[in-house]
Amino acid sequence: MRKLFLARLPLLVILSGFCFLSLARAFSAPLQLPYTPIRTYLLGNGLEVLMVQDDEAPVVAVQVWYHVGSKDERPGMTGFAHLFEHLMFDGTRNLPSGEFSNYIVRSGGVDNAYTTEDVTVFWETIPSADLPVALWLEADRMRNLRITESSFNNERAVVEEELRQRFANQPYGDVLQTLYAHAFTVSPYRHRPIGTMQDLDRARLSDVQAFYDTYYVPNNATLVLVGDFDEKQAEGWIQSYFGPLKGTGTAISRRYTQEPAQAAERIVALRKDVALPAFVEGYHMPADGSADSYPMHLAAKILADGESSWIYRKLVYSKQMAMQVDSEGDFSEEPNLFSIMAVMNQGYTPQQGEAEVASVLKRLKRGAISSTDLARARNQMLRDLILEREGVRHRADALGYDAVVLKDPELYNTEISRFMQVTAADVQRVAKKYFVRRNLTLVEVYPRDGGNLALQANHASVRVR
Repeated sequence: MRKLFLARLPLLVILSGFCFLSLARAFSAPLQLPYTPIRTYLLGNGLEVLMVQDDEAPVVAVQVWYHVGSKDERPGMTGFAHLFEHLMFDGTRNLPSGEFSNYIVRSGGVDNAYTTEDVTVFWETIPSADLPVALWLEADRMRNLRITESSFNNERAVVEEELRQRFANQPYGDVLQTLYAHAFTVSPYRHRPIGTMQDLDRARLSDVQAFYDTYYVPNNATLVLVGDFDEKQAEGWIQSYFGPLKGTGTAISRRYTQEPAQAAERIVALRKDVALPAFVEGYHMPADGSADSYPMHLAAKILADGESSWIYRKLVYSKQMAMQVDSEGDFSEEPNLFSIMAVMNQGYTPQQGEAEVASVLKRLKRGAISSTDLARARNQMLRDLILEREGVRHRADALGYDAVVLKDPELYNTEISRFMQVTAADVQRVAKKYFVRRNLTLVEVYPRDGGNLALQANHASVRVR
């Protein structure tokens, strides 16, 4: 979820297929990006406010970032942050259920929300004339949410159905959950944002209400406005609607249990009702915004971004061992995992795919990164940063992430230079540091009827070598 802004000038060049090497030459000089003024201030109740004016179109992105995600949930009470992504649309003391989105849609706007390990974000993109409506709606549900047995049970059923559809009923749907459960022993990233059916079933209304009263408060929220609005007028509305809301009066604890360094490789073997074997590897990696995270972003591009990436070329094109390869760094507020997943073609085992991945990682650690490889990775980063900053909503996403997760909204203007300064030696250094066997957790998936290809087990088994 890394988003940085670049002026729109190169966008048409990129989309028209301008070659990577030409683009690399275009960016060979130090980048001088237009500075975006960011108005930042705090209300008396602790609400952080970020404003960026952009009069290109008569619309405004309104976002409320609550600094609460799945890592803030207690063991046995998982899935609460994601549950509130749904509950917050279910009515307040002033509005019936469903009316929040009705107001937005009738104005010609759109709204939605998302949950990660670190944050829960509610957003609207609306015509500028309806900014006070969106601000009132967000302020209203910040402290006036009505959580009843009926709304709680309804939304719990919705989340449980989502869990079944996205994970339980998908061939490899729970493999990443298995990876995280074994890669982490004490870190709050051990469980995924969706939560578990068991925890949702045992949750009580009083538990949910306590979670709301702890985290959905002004001093745990950041309000982001990006678009066409009058700053002074917007400040007046914000003070009027959000100013009277009461915070907790105390800072919310951010002391998370730190995962100890992994001492040895961990292997988990699963037999499942799948047609093809697969595997997923997870390597512990640093928190986003740390010094090592920037070369790790570039390493992720080299290894796994698109069909030109090293792992895809090796397993899919060259060896034709895998029918699908996915890989990404789960960059987040605390140290997380870099994962590599492959679904093997018929006749190939996970071990054969793992050996090829190991050879690719060995190549990276040897420093076999050409100037073309590095230029391509930088250009892919720039491509993401350009496309993800098109439009007020995505700009608000980037600003909110920098402010809440990385804790510095001015990174919106400055962070791009950190990516562009990464060298091939930097990428080699982090590869040698993090892509090592003792830092690896591996999940192998075998067809239940796979004969000699499969381990003789009916459930997850763990062995450490």
